[in-house]
Order: sequence, then structure tokens, then C-alpha cells
Amino acid sequence: MRRYYHRTIVIRDVFSNYFIYTGVLILVISAVLTILVRFNIKPDDGYVLRSFKQIMAIEKAYTFKGKNIYDMFSEIVPLVKSSDEMMKKYQALYGGVKREDKPQKTGFLEGKQVEEVDMSSGGLKFNNATTYPLNADALRNTKLEFSNPTVLIVHTHTSEAYAEQEGARSREDSVNMVRIGTIVKENLERQGINVIHDTTHNDYPAYNGSYNKALGVIQRNLSESSDIQVVLDIHRDYTARTTNETEIQLKPVTLVNGSKTSQVMLVVGTDHSGLNHPNWRHNLAFAVKLNDAFNKIAPNVMRPINVRKERFNQHLTLGSLIVEVGAASNSLSESENAAYYIAQAVGTVLKNY
Repeated sequence: MRRYYHRTIVIRDVFSNYFIYTGVLILVISAVLTILVRFNIKPDDGYVLRSFKQIMAIEKAYTFKGKNIYDMFSEIVPLVKSSDEMMKKYQALYGGVKREDKPQKTGFLEGKQVEEVDMSSGGLKFNNATTYPLNADALRNTKLEFSNPTVLIVHTHTSEAYAEQEGARSREDSVNMVRIGTIVKENLERQGINVIHDTTHNDYPAYNGSYNKALGVIQRNLSESSDIQVVLDIHRDYTARTTNETEIQLKPVTLVNGSKTSQVMLVVGTDHSGLNHPNWRHNLAFAVKLNDAFNKIAPNVMRPINVRKERFNQHLTLGSLIVEVGAASNSLSESENAAYYIAQAVGTVLKNY
């Protein structure tokens, strides 16, 4: 079974080989730096460099002053490489618009084979893409460093939608991920938890770079509200497997109180890719406690926790998670049901802090 999150059209579809892509990238950067030196243009440490640091998601100080073109190039390339590798890996696994030879005119599942599957963890399990050892008992015993937290809900891939929509995507907030976030928000607020729901379409007009755009959105909200301690980036998954060269759409679903409900997966980023993220284990401990609470409220809904090498903007707070609600093959109503239980589980955990 292959599990990936919507195949994407990225720049490497044009430059199909990573070597060619990297070569073109180096040539472009070299040309820009040559022009800067030729005309004696030296950016200061103001707006341009702050924007550069945000785009590259770096924390250390960086300056062009007093450096020749070779010094600048040697320092920039590792940053570009690190960010580029993270984005290409994510886009290959987690993002994008599936390329079709002909545009779809109907719902996502029209003419496709679909199989309902149980992807539940049956308790607590990890799909660990890193080499880091994970100790469930230690994570369960970790005290979360929250204090009456405000929850920020964002959507890096806002236009993700469900089976009723063409391509399982929509810019209409009544049927895309904003709708799921709204249900989580309303039900958290009923429990007395303060919630900010940022409905910025981070994947529009350009899908590529949506994580960098979401980074800025999260940072802006954090600057405006110091009480934000939890950031939930709500997505939906894409799952399929190929049998006899036929792709079968997998639909992760279960019954809760007699109603079909999309299964949910938590994605936790780490510093394994080399990006600064010293507190990722606290995020993982939050995910473990959330998983345990969820299993008491709605058994068989939680899928294994996906621990990734990439960071996914989760370095900004101690309670940042990606929440995958169902998959493209699920219906909106099934995922609305799941959103209700997500809020109940999050509220159960946060009311203890």
C-alpha cells in the first residue's frame, strides 16, 4: 500500500532530474549575486534580510556585509538546499494537485475504485520515519508546559476538500478545510477554550511554497496574541494503493455511535532534516496524550502517529501538530463527524493545563 498526500506538480516536473534542478538553481543564484556585486548593491539588515530569514525559516543572524560573492554563495547554498529538500520531500508525500491528462468535471471518486479501510492504531502506535527511538511511557509521563493556552487553527493546504468536490479541492470555505477547522473551533469554544481560526488560503494562488506562507501567518498570529501555545494545522490525507496497475482509492473510515466517521492521523515534525527544532519531543508528548484521550472518546478513529524527519513549521510553539482529517476519498460529513471528536479530545487534554 502506498500512502502519500496528493501528488503534486512541482518544479522538478519541468526539471525531472534532481541534478538538473540543483544545477539550474545554482546558476540562478549565481547570476543574482553577480548582478548585486557588479552594481555594488549590498542589501542591509533590514526588510530584505528579515524576509530572507522568514522564507528560509532560519533563526541565526545572517548578513551580506563585508563578504564577496563566493562567501555569500557558500553560506546561502546550504540554507537553500535544506529548505528545498524539506519542501520537495513534503510535496512528494504530502501536497499538491494531482495532475490529470483531462480535467475532471465530476466528484473526485467518479470512475475510480474505492475501498473502505480501517487504519486505526488500536491504541498507541508510531509510524516513525526517523532514526530516533520513541518511548511511549516517557512521553505519556511528560508534563506539558501549557498555561491556559489559546489554540490557533491554520490550514497550510486550505483548498483541500473531500470526495464530493472536483479533484477533492475547493476554494469554497464551506466545503474545504476551513469548514473542518470551524467545527473544531466552535466545539473547543463550547468547552471554554479560546480559539483563533486563521482562514488564510495559504495554497492560493500558488500551491508551491504554501508552507513558507503558512509560516508567516503563524508568526503574525503569535506576535498578535502571546497566549497562543497550541497550533493545529488541519489537513486531509490522500491514500491509495495499486493492484494490477489499477490505483484504488483508500477510504479510512469507522463507525462511531452509528455514524461513519473519518479516521484521523497526527503528524509530528522533528529536527531530523537538520532544521532547528529542539522541542519536538514536547509536541510528540502532546500528540500522545491527545491520542490517548481520543481513544477513550471515540475508539478506532485514531491512526498511528506519524513522526516525520521534516519540521513543518512546528518549531514555533510547544503544541504544534498537523491533524490529517480523513482522506480525499472520505465525504465531508464523515470528516465533520471527526472534527467534533477532535475538539473533544483536544479540550480534554488542554483543560488539565
